[in-house]
Amino acid sequence: MSDASNNGKDEKGTTGKVRALSRLMDVGQELASSTDLDELLSKIARASQDLTSSEKASILLVDEDRQEMYFRQALGEHGEVLEKIRIPLSEKSIAGWCIMHREPVLIADATNDPRHYKGVDKASGYVTRSLLAVPIVWGERDFGVVEVLNKIEGEYNSEDVEYLTILAAQAAVALNNVYVVEQLQNFFVHTVELLIAALETIDPSMRGHVIRVARMATALARELKLSGKDLEQVLYGAYFHDIGRLLNQTARTGARDRTEPIIGAQLLQKIKMLEKVAPIVRYHRERFDGSGFPEGLKGDEIPLGARILGLAVEYDEEFLKQGKEMPSHVFRDMFFEKARETHDPELIDLFRKVIFAHGDALARTY
Repeated sequence: MSDASNNGKDEKGTTGKVRALSRLMDVGQELASSTDLDELLSKIARASQDLTSSEKASILLVDEDRQEMYFRQALGEHGEVLEKIRIPLSEKSIAGWCIMHREPVLIADATNDPRHYKGVDKASGYVTRSLLAVPIVWGERDFGVVEVLNKIEGEYNSEDVEYLTILAAQAAVALNNVYVVEQLQNFFVHTVELLIAALETIDPSMRGHVIRVARMATALARELKLSGKDLEQVLYGAYFHDIGRLLNQTARTGARDRTEPIIGAQLLQKIKMLEKVAPIVRYHRERFDGSGFPEGLKGDEIPLGARILGLAVEYDEEFLKQGKEMPSHVFRDMFFEKARETHDPELIDLFRKVIFAHGDALARTY
């Protein structure tokens, strides 16, 4: 009878461990596909809560500049309150001790542990009885700590520590991926800013041109219901549409060369993340009636992104040439009447709608 009872307990424990490990595998796959920080942290917190059967879970991140830790993700009704609280990055707090020693901390009675930061419970009105904290670290980088509070049944044990440690290791990999992506995005943004500055140095009269074109082109793309990668490609096309001008030896005189779109496209084709933007840049000077360059394409032979960009570019260039000397409504009527001869009629009507609805906001750098 006793043996049968023990076997039942062993089977129950084994089944629970298999489920937990299966859950960890699923979570690992979910985390690997996440690139949004808040979404990622939410998944980590929920998985932590489920795996340890806890009332609450939270993620604290390290603020190295201020030598503090802060709640970036906190599940439950007091989440918003916790996210305003800062905890000292020192051994005087549980999270601080955990990250500084890079070791899990299991506390059965939080109320009597001097490291428990009482300000958190005071601000939230929540009573922390027991707590398990595990550091999230990658190489030399300390990301933060995942904490679970108040185990629903029984006390936190070695299995809880094991599960949360595995999850924290998965979280560290995912957070490092997000960090790398953010660094690349920041580098990309700075590169675009340097490019724009270089173009405006060549031709100061075009100051603000790239930004205005980007606003108008993406506004028109959204009106066409483009989204995701398609919208992104139009945006990048706007940012880089004049990149070929940097290599044009006559650019400093204000003259333009018909090879500029080709040169720009060839540069972009060499960059993996921008290779699909290259056709937009190459053909944005083509015109619907076949009068454009560099290849004299017409109609639907011209990629949609290039037709969108071409319309926005021409609008801005024409405004800079003559629009400033006349009332805005007069310029707009004149432009759209002329543009019907060379641009996609469907885009003309939508672009006119965009300009009349948002013209002042789109052109605020004039």
